[in-house]
Amino acid sequence: MSDCSNCGSAHERKRQRYCHDCHAAYMRAWRVDHPPTPEQRRRSSVRAYANVYKRRGKLKPAPCLICGATGTQMHHRNYDQPLDVIWVCEKHHRYFTRLQRRGLRY
Repeated sequence: MSDCSNCGSAHERKRQRYCHDCHAAYMRAWRVDHPPTPEQRRRSSVRAYANVYKRRGKLKPAPCLICGATGTQMHHRNYDQPLDVIWVCEKHHRYFTRLQRRGLRY
């Protein structure tokens, strides 16, 4: 448990400064001056679309493609295909994202 830096209430958001309510208020104010780019909006929409399919059971989580760990995350190699995802652990998700940002193919 830690205390919110803004309101002082206790919260269970590990390694986070604000409680959920204060963080949500901060982000609403921040987005007014920092609207997402069209590419950010497109990627967010694709992630939301894939999450709907995951909640409905049409996309089923699988072990990490690299190490076989459970508790995996969806990674989109191509945002033009919203349901074509690979399942990777957090460590390998960061690795694939770094490769993608550098423009490298995998």
